[in-house]
Amino acid sequence: MIPTDEVKKPGAVYMNARVYAIQDTTPHLRRISLKHELLKEIGPLAPGAHFKIFIPPAHDAQVTLPDLLSGRPVWPAGKDKPFIRTYTVRNLDRVTGILDVEFVLHGDSGPASAWAERVAIGNHVGIGLKKTGKVHVQADWYLLAGDETATPAITAMLEALPATTTGIALLEAGSDADIFPIKTDSAIEIRWLIRNGKLPEQSDLIIDAVKNIVLPDALLNTRLVWVAGEENMVKAMRKYASEQLGLDREELRATVYWKAGLSEDDDQ
Repeated sequence: MIPTDEVKKPGAVYMNARVYAIQDTTPHLRRISLKHELLKEIGPLAPGAHFKIFIPPAHDAQVTLPDLLSGRPVWPAGKDKPFIRTYTVRNLDRVTGILDVEFVLHGDSGPASAWAERVAIGNHVGIGLKKTGKVHVQADWYLLAGDETATPAITAMLEALPATTTGIALLEAGSDADIFPIKTDSAIEIRWLIRNGKLPEQSDLIIDAVKNIVLPDALLNTRLVWVAGEENMVKAMRKYASEQLGLDREELRATVYWKAGLSEDDDQ
């Protein structure tokens, strides 16, 4: 029998974590702290590392974890399969076994947001993550850019970067109420881009802002452009970075976090 509380496979762990704390960072960003003893076994993770979250069909239920004996997750027959989503590790305290994750709140338009809206301390949610994470490419100068879905990753990176690091962070948000203070030892300039009612998939704020930024000379500085968020924005950034900025592959990290009108289930 596969235990319902935890499952291990080489290099990864799956578990039913307990909701330990809930805090609203902004009106539309909720931080939820999850606790489990197995989280103490996780090695150091790169800032912005991802993990899988398994949303139970009923918000107060415990997720039935998959069988991992074949090397890939196989969900038990006759059990309701949870909704599977990818999120950013906002913070991991390996001493206490507490992992923080931030959810963008947008009502009941998706199972993750709906769960985060109704969650209570003591509820359970399934999570799966690798025991160790890749280390990001180190650079002298960074351009970090993304919408609300990328804010947790960008914030985690800003908090981790050293004082010698320079650059610019472009954080897109819906309104001034979504702005919050970010602690960083780096010399990176943080700029908030506010949509003021415009839909995120219709926004050109990030690409327009990037067009007004002059990158440092590659011969004098190592550079990294990191961008994540809605599909069309990320594609536009890839095109601009390649054709206009002349970045090579090692200088660009561009990741689609979501597609307008599609859930992660539709995109699989």
